[in-house]
Amino acid sequence: MTSAESAELRIAERIPKAVALAFLRGESQENVFLISRISQGGMDNKRIPSHGSFMGVFDGDQSLRGLAFQGNGGTLVISVDEPYIANMFVRPLADKGYRFTIFVSEDQAGRDFLSSYKKETGIAPNLNRRQPFYVLTHKSLVRGIKEIDMEQASLDSIDELTELSCAMVAEDLRLRNESIDRKHYRLRMTEKVMDGRAFLCRDEPNGLPTFKCDLAVMGPEGALLEGVYTTKSHRKQGLATRAIWTLCKDLLTRGEIPFIALHVDEKNKAARAAYEAVGFQHKTDFRLALLPPVV
Repeated sequence: MTSAESAELRIAERIPKAVALAFLRGESQENVFLISRISQGGMDNKRIPSHGSFMGVFDGDQSLRGLAFQGNGGTLVISVDEPYIANMFVRPLADKGYRFTIFVSEDQAGRDFLSSYKKETGIAPNLNRRQPFYVLTHKSLVRGIKEIDMEQASLDSIDELTELSCAMVAEDLRLRNESIDRKHYRLRMTEKVMDGRAFLCRDEPNGLPTFKCDLAVMGPEGALLEGVYTTKSHRKQGLATRAIWTLCKDLLTRGEIPFIALHVDEKNKAARAAYEAVGFQHKTDFRLALLPPVV
């Protein structure tokens, strides 16, 4: 970013809701998470753990050029119209002392931001991944996959969902299972269950869970699928493909949401194959980074 470009930009802590939504709807699929946060919780919501507040970048013509969502749980999500805009958030976030442990943005903007953030604070990610971003619509949904029995999880399943979530995180991030914050994931899963956004498949006849997934957000703007996990003893049997297809077909045929999106680790070939078999199409790339926890 040149000095001339920087001089024309300014940070704003207060952004009109309508202005923020208009900016995000320019790329509604990529921004479905942020659109949902604003639509459901407003621009500044400290009460709900999964919500938070927004910071914006405006140019000299008073046009919004970027948004940064500062989640109450330490998740930072950035959306900008040009990658260099992301760097404008580095100094204000550092100055206000907002510490985040999870960072998400589109790929190039994310790489630029993380590089500048390290120079400013000395803090570097423990994990830094490119994540392909996939989108599924009713039109792209593959027909003819065999359905599978799937249940919308209830509060009776919280213990199971918590353990599956912790196992998934431990495996994905190569952590010891016992080191995972179970209270954190129990709270997250409880919120999703109460909103009808968590789903399970079970083995017959013992009733033990074999597969889980949940929705980070779901609303008229679209849905974001996450938390997809198959237990080790049930992998390589086509279970994930059938389960994801069953859920997505049900959600899309209701006509309540226009699409379902997801992020996936670029190196997880099995997961990408399962999503593509259902009809998900690669649209762009995001950047996921995990930063050291605050001590």
